[in-house]
Amino acid sequence: MLAAAYLGMSWFQGALTAASRAITLAPSDDWPYRLASTAYRHLGNIRAAVDAASEACKLAPHEWRAYISLAQAQLATEIDFDAAERAAATALRLAPLEPEAHFTAGHISYTRESWKAARAHLERALSLDPTHSGALNELGLIRLHRGDHPRAAWHFIRAVRSAPDVSTYARNVEVAIRRAMALTLQAAYFASMVLLLLTIAMNAPRRTVGIACTAAMAVIAGYTAAQLWRMPPEMRPLLRTRRMALALGVVYGAVLIAMITAAVTPVRVLPGLMLAATALIVACNFAARLIMRRKSGRAA
Repeated sequence: MLAAAYLGMSWFQGALTAASRAITLAPSDDWPYRLASTAYRHLGNIRAAVDAASEACKLAPHEWRAYISLAQAQLATEIDFDAAERAAATALRLAPLEPEAHFTAGHISYTRESWKAARAHLERALSLDPTHSGALNELGLIRLHRGDHPRAAWHFIRAVRSAPDVSTYARNVEVAIRRAMALTLQAAYFASMVLLLLTIAMNAPRRTVGIACTAAMAVIAGYTAAQLWRMPPEMRPLLRTRRMALALGVVYGAVLIAMITAAVTPVRVLPGLMLAATALIVACNFAARLIMRRKSGRAA
């Protein structure tokens, strides 16, 4: 049908016009109403989308796709989540082996922040269709929410493989990289501050402090290497770019300088040094984000 082709091209006004014409020619067919509902939803006319999907359900009460359309339209209202869940549940009852039905139920649960239910539905969708890009992306978002950046990146990479034309998935890969960098930076900052505080509390010899600083840097570097090792192979070239190396080098250089300076600085000067180190690390973090944004902008 022409309306379906227009939807595939993201020409929603043309899809709506074609679907309306099809409804006139075949008013007892549910498919044109489902297409019209999708077009209305993308055009922002949510009430009309709900009405069209409801009509499709009336015409074909045993068609699971009609209830998927209704669930998507109800979810777009951002109010009637219960109605969206009921429609999705009906679709699952009619088609328990359809990955799209499980994905829709998982998407609704994700929107409601019911992480456990969302994960169960999305994993079931992937068990039925391992290349379902929407389920892969949302599982990655759940991982990202839980702070598991490497696994999140892996899901995003698989989503990009399944749907390379969807720019959102590629942007999510970059988000996972930036958050992994931020986590590493926080670990480095925490280690440096702990060492500075220990220096003040214990009045340790400078040689001992120097050894402790070196050990802390080694631990941080090992943690970073482990995080990068868990990243998908496709992400490692991004992390080896000149700009990324410069950002990481500046960050670790700042932490290393702060630690070495702490080892040779009198105790009374350390509070000011801690403030300076904090400002420097925050500035480096901000600079790294600007570099990533500039790089992603050029890539786009």
